[in-house]
Amino acid sequence: MAQITKAKGASFSPEWRFQEAVAWRDTDLDESTMKEWFRYMLLGRQIDYRFQVLNRQGRAPFIISCAGHEAAQIGVSWPLQPKHDWLAPYYRDVVLCMRMGMTPLDLMLAVLAKADDPASGGKQTPGHFSDSRLNITSGGSPVATQMVRGAGVAYALKMDGTDKVLMTCYGEGAGAEGDAHEAFNFAAVYKLPEVFVCENNGFAISTPFTKEYAIEHVAQRAAGYGFPGVTVDGRDPVTCYVVAKEAIARARAGHGPTLIECLVDRLGAHSSEDDQRRYRSQEEIERLAESDCLERFKKRLVEEGILGAKEVGQYEESVKDQVTQATKEGMDAADPKPEDALTNVYAIEVPKAIAPASGGETEEMNMVAALRSCLTEEMERDDRVMVMGEDVGRKGGVFLVTDGLFSRFGEQRVIDTPLAESSIVGVALGLAVAGKRPVAEIQFTDFAHMAFNSVTNEAAKYRYRSDGDWSVPMVVRAPMGGHAHGALYHSQSIEARFATPGLKIVIPSGPYEAKGLLLAAIRDPDPVLFFEHKRL
Repeated sequence: MAQITKAKGASFSPEWRFQEAVAWRDTDLDESTMKEWFRYMLLGRQIDYRFQVLNRQGRAPFIISCAGHEAAQIGVSWPLQPKHDWLAPYYRDVVLCMRMGMTPLDLMLAVLAKADDPASGGKQTPGHFSDSRLNITSGGSPVATQMVRGAGVAYALKMDGTDKVLMTCYGEGAGAEGDAHEAFNFAAVYKLPEVFVCENNGFAISTPFTKEYAIEHVAQRAAGYGFPGVTVDGRDPVTCYVVAKEAIARARAGHGPTLIECLVDRLGAHSSEDDQRRYRSQEEIERLAESDCLERFKKRLVEEGILGAKEVGQYEESVKDQVTQATKEGMDAADPKPEDALTNVYAIEVPKAIAPASGGETEEMNMVAALRSCLTEEMERDDRVMVMGEDVGRKGGVFLVTDGLFSRFGEQRVIDTPLAESSIVGVALGLAVAGKRPVAEIQFTDFAHMAFNSVTNEAAKYRYRSDGDWSVPMVVRAPMGGHAHGALYHSQSIEARFATPGLKIVIPSGPYEAKGLLLAAIRDPDPVLFFEHKRL
């Protein structure tokens, strides 16, 4: 079949632009909003300062700074609706997370690894924000994983027919990861209600931007995926707000994603473990103070008569007192109990009484028919159940396990994905986080290695790292083992490599077990790897 050239539709806008500065008086913003932004930015900076004090005192062994990112974060987040829209944050997103509903005390509980830390119960290092009550998805240390997971969340939001939007944030260093490409591509193909925000501070720890990208601006990448890219001065919250408002409105209207690149400064070292003097000159470090977004915004408010010097001082004292109180409460909070270190690895399920088999007429099935029968019955029973993977739609899968599902349940629940295993699993994880029950198919187990991080570092650890706040009811199916003409890369048995706490691995021995076990796997609240031997 010949390739068909796609005509550009009204929503197709691959152009990149640099957004020039916009005066706040030319927007729908008012003076009270400007003051509120100033308070948020002060909170972010004062929390950052207090983290440094706690680190020097040995009370917070590891910290990561948001200083220099505050203006971009308050600007891009302001058009979002807290507790309605979703956020997949980046580890510096202190102000953004507070805008979505987190408190200074929440952040202190996290940096001090306290039992009541809403992000992880003290199980993760700070910067891994999470709170299901606020639609803030759990972050892990491997960068860019939030991007493929976010694509799954955004797909679920679109599937539900709501006007909810996901904002996915990342540092420009993470954009070099394959997961970033896979996320951009998936979001573009399915026109997802997602806004990507790249907080570009010019360094991936010590690696400068010129060693990360061959292009001048990160946002220029968007054109290659067929959606808009906008670069903005991230030190100017008003202009960040303007471009974010436009992108969020576009996403709500069903026109797909936008990539916003905020040019920001990292005012300090990468983290408490880093010494930026090893790769930045003293002159460069001193010059950063001149472009400090907080000082620039404060000066702007004073010059425009929005705040007087006395009022600035009152804001600063009020914020300092608020953070001092949060610090005291955080330090007084209970530490996690040692015996809780291994809690919430798996869901605690209440045993259920299962009725015996009916004893009625039975039907003889082979393995493929049994699996297909299970998927059909579960998709009819529960509209949250869906299948996804390469060629699972019209073709019905290379082994025809999903044959007929596309015509029966439609393309929204039977997703033909791009050939990208990491995002197949990562998107499934996002779907599960957002309330769906995805069954992802990897065409052959041999290719599951590309999804190893998504399976073992993300899906398997998601419940544990959020201290049970999130559930991940997902299944990853894959045919395994030797078969005719399988050779080296279509015959491996790799189940032992995936054995990870938090993950369940199932290998049925025949059709009867396959149907029952797959049914149980789909209904399980934890991630399940379901391997099907090709010889069966």
